[in-house]
Formats: sequence, structure tokens, C-alpha cells
Amino acid sequence: MIKSFSEAVKYLEQYIPTDEQKHPGRLGIERMFYLVSLLGNPQVNFRTIHVGGTSGKGSTATLIATILSSKYKVGLHTSPHLERINERMKLVVTRLPARQGRSSSRRLRDPAETGLVVSKDISDKDFIELINKIKPAVRKMEGSKLGVPSYFEILTGMAFLYFKEQKVDLAVIEVGMGGRFDATNVIKPEVAVITNVGLDHIEVLGETVEEIARDKTGIIKKGITVVSGVDQQSVIKILEEKTKREKAKLYLLNRDFDFKIQRISQQGSVFDYRGNKKMRNLALRLLGEHQIENAAIAIKTVEEWNGISEKDIRMALKNTQIAGRLEIVRKKPLVILDGAHNPDKMKALVKAIKTIWRDKKVTLVLAIKEGKDALEMLRLILPIAKKVILTKYQLLTDQGNIRSYDPVKIKKIIDENKYNIEIEIINKAQEAVEKTLRTAHEEDLILVSGSLYLIGIIRSLYG
Repeated sequence: MIKSFSEAVKYLEQYIPTDEQKHPGRLGIERMFYLVSLLGNPQVNFRTIHVGGTSGKGSTATLIATILSSKYKVGLHTSPHLERINERMKLVVTRLPARQGRSSSRRLRDPAETGLVVSKDISDKDFIELINKIKPAVRKMEGSKLGVPSYFEILTGMAFLYFKEQKVDLAVIEVGMGGRFDATNVIKPEVAVITNVGLDHIEVLGETVEEIARDKTGIIKKGITVVSGVDQQSVIKILEEKTKREKAKLYLLNRDFDFKIQRISQQGSVFDYRGNKKMRNLALRLLGEHQIENAAIAIKTVEEWNGISEKDIRMALKNTQIAGRLEIVRKKPLVILDGAHNPDKMKALVKAIKTIWRDKKVTLVLAIKEGKDALEMLRLILPIAKKVILTKYQLLTDQGNIRSYDPVKIKKIIDENKYNIEIEIINKAQEAVEKTLRTAHEEDLILVSGSLYLIGIIRSLYG
């Protein structure tokens, strides 16, 4: 019997896959189906929305969950976590005024006037209880031909159990990686979302956007609704073919719904939306044009959901915050944390910086995970920087021991490509930020980016 949170984490860590076991393909999804069957298939006890894509899937999933929380009790499963593993499974509800109290029904009363959305991570106590509940199933799998489940598979099973026990009305489930063989793909969602398709995880998913798209469309099931923001014609064709085979209804951004930007600033964005109906001057707290696109996809996803009003949508967009996505953690000097970790995300980040802080030159604190397209990411980010501080990290994650590129290697890439920029190497990530702050002026902009894992390390400095 596991009694402490640290024991629970250590128990999970023994199931972190080795290099040859990280991406088991079909074996992994078969193993996941076996695991949830041993748990009593908890994932069939609530409605689900499945969110995949290369970039923006975590933000889109959070926006969908927040909008729906105005009328429903919602579970949200995302990955990876920034600071604590508890972040991966949470309940999202809209808090009612004290004078009203709680409804005895699982469906919540109309709370639109409160504007207070509560996203609550699973408690340490509940996490420990779930570990003890899933242990017998894991033990039983030790002797099976499918083998034991991985760290991520166990966590996904725990999330399904948690949402069942908490009696959620629905759960928004973010894909871990890819789609077809991802551990989350044991659900039969009512809506599948594919935000976009770009080149990331090419060593696993394929070296072209078309190969990656075929993997990501694996979350599309028979007769469901599909919402997507993909814009490449070759990928749209793959999506249309898949939805036709599955007799699924497809809604595409810029064909079936769209948005028009009114303004973007450090305070957020204002935009118009056109879908089943038009909504004007929607205020979005999240920063950047890419978040407006994510918001439009989220609105389309929930637009036909029973009981969701325009008022609910407006309230959610105005109040949603997401850590590590153009997150302002200090104003003088301005310190921004953004976990852009592939070229698509870096392109969106650079566009946002140029739009919102066009007159500022950036001091960049950077670390990039090994295996990422560092050259392309540098090509995108360095032109907006006056100085770059290169740092590094090494962490134990659900993919094993992962590390960033050595700063010396990144410096060599910068030098070989003749970027005219001041470079400093500070190996300890927190020290890199602290030293940068000591020498910064109030009007400076310090941007920490390149990896969500780096952001997790730095966020601890800001409580």
C-alpha cells in the first residue's frame, strides 16, 4: 500500500519506458485497451472530446473545457505537466455565487454572471488513492504477452478512473503524441479536434506532414464530429478522405467557420467569430493570434453543445489563463515564459512578440530539447533578439531521461550561420534567468523559451 505522494511518483517512475519501448505502436494501444478493461472501462462512463494536432492542442483543450464548465462538470486530461504531475488531470467547474449554493444535480446551474472559472488539479490524496487502485491491474499485466503499461498509459488510465469517480459529465482529453496508437485513443469521442499538422516528432510519426496527418487522423471514429484548423491542401484531402470513410461530419477553419481580428495587445485580443452564428467583439485573455485561432476552433467544437450560450463563451474566453503560453510573470522588466518547442510554435511566438511588443528588443533565455529542429527554431527566434543566454536542463519525464542540447552546440550553430548577436552561456537555467534580471532595465523584455521543460523549471521562481 502506497501511503505518500513521493512514493506514488516513485512507483510511476519505474514504468518509464526505455529507449526501445518508448513508441510501441500497435502493441501500445492494445496494451492500453487491456489496461482499461481490467479497470472496468471507466472511460465509457462519461462523454468525451478528443483533442489532437501538432500545436495548440493543450490550449484548445483548456478553452473547450472552460467553456463547457459553465453548464457541465468537466474533466481535463493534458500532458506534459510543467511543475507537478497533478496538473495532468483536473476538474474544471464554474463557481456559483455564495448565495446560490450548489445544485444537487450533476449539471450546474447557470453561473454566467459570476465569471469565476475554477480549474482544480487532482489532490495528492486522490492521486495516491488512484495509484493504489490501479496497482492490481498493472500487476496482473506483468505476466501478459502485452507486457506492463508505461508511465503515460498508467496516468491515462488513472485519469479515466478519476473522472468516473468524480462523476464528470464529460472529459476533454488531449492526445499525448500522434493519434492512432496514442494511449488516449481508447475513447469514442463525440467530437475529435485536430488543431493543425506540422513537422514534429518526425522520428516517430513520419517525415512529411502527410505521414503525420495520417497518424493524427487516427482519432477520428465512425459517425462523430470533427473540427480542424489544418490549412495545407494535401492534409485537408487526407482529412476529408478519413471523415468520408468514417461517415463523420467535418468542419474546417476558413471554410465552415472563421474569425476576424479586431485588435491584439498585451491585455489580450478582441475578435469576431463566424460559425453557426456570428459573435462580435469577443475578448480573449490569452495572447497572440495563434490563440485566437485556438479559440475559434474551441468555439466551433462547443457551438452545438446543448445549453452552451454566447454568454458562456464570452465569459470563458475572457477568463481563461494557461501557464507557459506567452505568460507574463513580471512587468518591470517584462518577463515572458513561452514553451514554444517546435518551428510552428516558435513562428507563432515570434509573430506575437512582433505584434504586441514591436518596439522592444528581446533578451532571450533559451534551451532546446535534443532531437528538435534547433536550426529552424533559431532562424525564427534570433532576429527579434538583441542577446541570447543559452542554458540547459536534464529531467526525468514520462519519456525517460531527457536533456536539452548542450549550449556549446547551439552556440556553434549560431556562429556557423553568422548571426550577429551577443551570446552568453549559463548552464543552470534558474541562474540564467536570475542573472539576466539583475542586469536588466525596467523597460527590457526577457523571453524564456525553447522548451516546456525549461518553462517548468523557471516557473518555480515565480511561485
